Order: sequence, then structure tokens, then C-alpha cells
Amino acid sequence: MNKGYDSASISVLQKELEMSRGAMYRYFKNKEDLFIAVVDEYFFRVYNKILLNIEDDLTVSELLEKLHRRNKLIVRVFTRSGITHMAFLNYTALIIQAAKHYPDFIFHFKAIHTQLLSLWKKALIKSIECKQIREDIDIDIMCIMFNNINIKESSDSNTNCDEAHFRINLLNEIDKKKQVMDYLYNLVKI
Repeated sequence: MNKGYDSASISVLQKELEMSRGAMYRYFKNKEDLFIAVVDEYFFRVYNKILLNIEDDLTVSELLEKLHRRNKLIVRVFTRSGITHMAFLNYTALIIQAAKHYPDFIFHFKAIHTQLLSLWKKALIKSIECKQIREDIDIDIMCIMFNNINIKESSDSNTNCDEAHFRINLLNEIDKKKQVMDYLYNLVKI
């Protein structure tokens, strides 16, 4: 993905994958098939793992904690499997390329987004019912705010790009997102 989808030829892909052309065609019928497999594995599967078995009867504080733990677990798994700062940047590029080249990517992405918003909405309603947060909030806006904070990529331009600090920086960014969501939660908490 260093060159982007349009510039990546089968020859470049087979070289980067260290596969013979025959082996590559054994598993993938063409570049598009390989690209779809990569997006499925490294984007949709990651989000499905984050959302796997999250009960829809959690309060906001419970959902915050559960998503925080899962986000940290994903970072640990990625970094232990060799994901580096450059690979992480390529992951962002992959999402952009997927929006352009993956059939129905936007539809699938919206389905994930809708599922996340639904979890936040149910958590907010349950928290209101449990008298943990105020009743006068706009639930739809709060869903968007919590979700946007949770899925937002870091905007910290001062992040040390040194590979030795990459994992620590990502974990710190996840902790910072949790602090922001906790702050938002405290604003509406009774």
C-alpha cells in the first residue's frame, strides 16, 4: 500500500508479499481480489472484533470501559504482530483507498458506524433510566460526540514517531480519548 492501489502492480505486490505469481494467483484471482481480502482482514475484521459480544444493555460508563479495554487490546495485538508507525500510516491510507476501490465499502462502513451509534444510544438511555445521567440531554448528539471521540485518529502532531515509542504513544492516545470521553460523561452525570 506504499504506492496506493492504482500504482500497485501485480509484480510489486508479489514482490512485497514474497510470493511467486503462481502462488499469488492460487489464492487471489487478481489485484482487486487481494485488495478486498486485505480490507476485510485488516479493517472490517478489526471493527467486528471490537464490537464482538458487546452487550446492548450497558450503561455509558460500562460501554466506555469496555471499548477502552478493547481499543487497547487491538493496539497491543497490532504492535506485537509487527505493525509499525509506517504500517499504521498505511492503514489510514488503506481506508481511504477502500472508500474508492472496495465494492460497497461505504455501505459496510456506515453499518459499523450505525452499530456503534446504536450502542451509544442504548447506553445513554440505560444510564438515564438508572439515574446516572441527566434526562435533559440530546441523546442523538451525545451519541455522535461519544462515537466521534472513540473512533477519531490522533491529531497530536508532536507524537514521537520513533518506532521504539510507537506502541506507548498509541496506548497513551487511547488513554487520552478515554479521558475526553470520561470528561464528557461527567458533564452529563448526575
